[in-house]
Amino acid sequence: MTIDPRDTTRRSLLATTGSLGVLGLAGCLSDDDEDEGGNGDDASSNGDDGQETENGDDDQDHDDDHGHMDIETFELIDRDADAVSAYVHDDHWDDGPLLVPVDGFVSVGAHVEDDHGDEITLGEDEEYTLNAQFAEGAQEIVDVEAHGDHLDITGEETGFTDLVFQIWHGDHADWESPALEVEVVEDIDDHEHDSDHDDDDGHDHDDGHEDDHDHDHDH
Repeated sequence: MTIDPRDTTRRSLLATTGSLGVLGLAGCLSDDDEDEGGNGDDASSNGDDGQETENGDDDQDHDDDHGHMDIETFELIDRDADAVSAYVHDDHWDDGPLLVPVDGFVSVGAHVEDDHGDEITLGEDEEYTLNAQFAEGAQEIVDVEAHGDHLDITGEETGFTDLVFQIWHGDHADWESPALEVEVVEDIDDHEHDSDHDDDDGHDHDDGHEDDHDHDHDH
């Protein structure tokens, strides 16, 4: 049997064409897979970028919530006597110390004005509340109970401590006072009487010196 050379050539050409078609299809599929993978990476990257931006905004908003107040006037008010117990002057307190009876308490409020002279209202139903905490290293010899617009400070043992008064906005303090000295005493009335007596003695002693000075002039 004689094989026609033209048939052999035609079969070889068809086989070669089929192989090239398979290779071309495989190449297209490979390119599609790479494109899909690349798009997936881009989407993932875009998602990460979006998340970072969103988290960054959240962090910024969180920082803005923790603001700072400029206070011009802060007076601590004895609610029983309706009188100023002490007040902040620049970086320290004038008057004081705050006297607290042992096994008793004093109730104090605050008169507060911002740097524009506007009064800041304190209270549980208001935007701001009054609070206090111990200064660093201070003895914890009093108990502080906050009621929004005032504090009840109970003496637990005699001695000295320091309290920092605060104006809270939600769950954080927007302003803190300098540390105020607090003295826990056996009896506030007796302590105040003794202080007045010491002042009178000092004044009488000075008067005695003035009398001696006048006596010298007479001679």
